[in-house]
Amino acid sequence: MAKIDVSKISGYAEMSAEDKLTALLGYEFETPAPAADTDAERLKSALSKANSEAAEYKRQLREKQTEAERAEADRLEREKQLQEELSGYKTRERISTYKAKLMAAGIDAATADSMANGLPEGVSDDYFTATKTFLDNQKQALMSEALDNQPGLSVGVPPQGKSAEDMETERLRRNIGL
Repeated sequence: MAKIDVSKISGYAEMSAEDKLTALLGYEFETPAPAADTDAERLKSALSKANSEAAEYKRQLREKQTEAERAEADRLEREKQLQEELSGYKTRERISTYKAKLMAAGIDAATADSMANGLPEGVSDDYFTATKTFLDNQKQALMSEALDNQPGLSVGVPPQGKSAEDMETERLRRNIGL
């Protein structure tokens, strides 16, 4: 809680008790200047101020430049924007190419997309060839394992487990009525 600074009340020491009470009741506390509500608002106002100063400096520079210098500055600005746009196109083209190569190796589209985004620029075709070879070997191993795990088949034994001779005997008995 704030305390009253009696030194700011003129003649406080010589006052009577009633006058001191009246002076204290009429005392107004100093209110500090309102600070920015939050750090975000202070940062926002600082950014706004910096942007306006930068715009002012740019305007002053434009006024001082000759027509040729302005044209050169505009050309450099456009060239910078084109370079950034070209870089974006190259990145998208590289990712698209990598994705297509991964899908050709047998990887599904979603996985290929995430893998292509993670690959750095300049990956050689050897990487994609090795990936395809690895996946093909994995498929071959799975197929071989599946064939090895099939139940044994023998000649003359139908899937029901009865031999051809037993089935013929059974059919003959049915026909005879036994």
